[in-house]
Amino acid sequence: MMNKVNRFLLIYIVVITALCGYMCYTAFEKQEKGKVIHQVQSTAAQKEKEASTTAQVKTTYGLAIKEGSLVVVNNHTKEVFEYTDMKKEDLPSDILQMIQDHKVFESREEVYHFLESYSS
Repeated sequence: MMNKVNRFLLIYIVVITALCGYMCYTAFEKQEKGKVIHQVQSTAAQKEKEASTTAQVKTTYGLAIKEGSLVVVNNHTKEVFEYTDMKKEDLPSDILQMIQDHKVFESREEVYHFLESYSS
């Protein structure tokens, strides 16, 4: 009889220990998943904030010489915004000076007005 009681207590202790271990594992597992979800949400919010900040940056334009012609460049992306038919050798010295001084145009309209005044 004593042997049966000892065996029952031993099994009982093993089962209780296993259950406690499983409960601790699941509790920490959920806690780690919560941290990962929080990190992902924080990263997504940060990217959204950066995108809205980038959208608020006003686009400006500048002049450059590419392949022997005058071009209008987007100052933010450094990409060519507009190609012109004005050749470098035909440009007046004041336009060449503007290119060297990195003249900034605040809007497309300002660029178009400038180009119209020099092309006519």
